[in-house]
Amino acid sequence: MNTSIYTEKEGEYLQNNPGWHIEDSPWKAKQILKILNKNKLQPQRIVEIGCGAGEILNQLHQKMDNKVNFSGYEISPDAFALAMSRSKERLNFFNEDLIEKDVFFDVLLMIDVFEHVEDYIGFIKKCKNVAIYKIFHIPLDISVLSVFRVTPITNVRQSVGHLHYFTKETALGTLKD
Repeated sequence: MNTSIYTEKEGEYLQNNPGWHIEDSPWKAKQILKILNKNKLQPQRIVEIGCGAGEILNQLHQKMDNKVNFSGYEISPDAFALAMSRSKERLNFFNEDLIEKDVFFDVLLMIDVFEHVEDYIGFIKKCKNVAIYKIFHIPLDISVLSVFRVTPITNVRQSVGHLHYFTKETALGTLKD
C-alpha cells in the first residue's frame, strides 16, 4: 500500500481534504453514542484507530461522562497535528501505530479506516485484542450507480484513498470473518 498520501508531511490527503472530514464528526459521534446507549455500555477507556483530526473523540469527550478517557492513534503527521489542537484532560492523541502497542481499552472505534488499508482483513484481526467491544463505520461505496458508472469509485479512490469498496453485505461478511 502506498501510505505516503497519509504519512508524508503536507501530503496528498491533506491537500485533497484540508479539514480531514471534521464536518462529518458530530453525526458520527451521535451514532456512536446511540450504539453505546442501545447496548447499555458504559466504557471507561475508548480508543480510536485512525482518528484523523480527532474531532469524533472530541465530540464524544464533550458528551460523555467525565470519567471516560479517550485515546486517538493516527499515523498521519498532518492529521495528528490537527488532532493535537483538540488534546485536553482525558483526551490524548498519539502519532503511533496502535497495533504496535501493548494497550487495552473497553471500546475500539474504527471509523472509516480499514478501506484504506491494503491488508484490511489482517489489520482487523490484529485489532481484535485491543478492546472488548468494537464499533465500525464502513463507507458503502458500491451501489448500482458505481457499478454502471466507474467514475464514482475512481473518484473515491483518488480523493480519499479508498483501496477497497463495500456493500452492506460484504462489509458485514468481512467483520464476521
